[in-house]
Amino acid sequence: MDVAVDYACNMKCSHCSAVTLVQTQAKQLTLDDYSRLADQLCKEGCLIFHFTGGEPLLRKDLEDIIRTFKPKRCGISIQSNGILASRVRLELLRKAGADIFCVSIDSGIPEEHDTFRNYPGAFNLAIEALDNARDLGYQTMISTCLSHANIDSEGFLKAVALAEERGIWHSINLAVPAGNWRECNEFMLTDDDQHKWREFVRRHPLCHIDLQHNWKAVGCGTVKEKLYLTAYGDIMPCPFIQVSLGSLREESIKTIRKRAMLYPKFAKYWPQCLAAEDREFIESNPCYQHNSDSVMPMPWKSVPELYKYMGGGANGG
Repeated sequence: MDVAVDYACNMKCSHCSAVTLVQTQAKQLTLDDYSRLADQLCKEGCLIFHFTGGEPLLRKDLEDIIRTFKPKRCGISIQSNGILASRVRLELLRKAGADIFCVSIDSGIPEEHDTFRNYPGAFNLAIEALDNARDLGYQTMISTCLSHANIDSEGFLKAVALAEERGIWHSINLAVPAGNWRECNEFMLTDDDQHKWREFVRRHPLCHIDLQHNWKAVGCGTVKEKLYLTAYGDIMPCPFIQVSLGSLREESIKTIRKRAMLYPKFAKYWPQCLAAEDREFIESNPCYQHNSDSVMPMPWKSVPELYKYMGGGANGG
């Protein structure tokens, strides 16, 4: 379960997907809410919680939130830009139960990373956070956004080299037309790009895409193995398919997931990333279009509503 604890951030990244998830009128989850939801999610079999944002380290109570998610029983991961990841803060988070610290590095060329993140000095701070986390006993990772613009670039290859030099996992996030890149199709991977990255990860075993590290099968694991909890209590298929499947304030995760599994592309391990590679899925969904009324519409209460919204016909095709 990806857990977004806030959408505030200390950066203004060119590709930020979270900017369209901010709901100014909605009430954010409290520590008591997280405690209640953590019990429910663990009982339903969730074993790993990945804390994200925005920038999750802006939450001064992140350590308290982590403690509610059963860190002695569950894996706890944090995604960060590294700016606030001082050694002291990393020590506190580690004591609270965090196991994995993942730092976003968009280019192995410092100037490129800083420009992409609109934050001078961001690269050096990210590397410092990564190395401090390793010294404190975290499993460390790097994550990089892969797009049509950088798939053949020196900056991307140098980011891969950073991970390989340290012997750590490199999580590759495929560019999606969401957030700041909504309707920016020039960043999306072409068919040729999709073939390139699949060949690339075969030659670089520390690199991986979400499609490849499910527990049961290769393919899009959304709903089957992975879900996303917004800062307001909504459940989404993933951070990049920005539609509500239902609210944990109103329904159980079991009910929400069971309903979503009736949609064929969520029930199967789809061979492509639905949000980044499946053009038919993307073009049929209002959440990727500027003229949609809402990025997060009311949750589906029936299977026909689900099929209609996701672009399917009577058989959910």
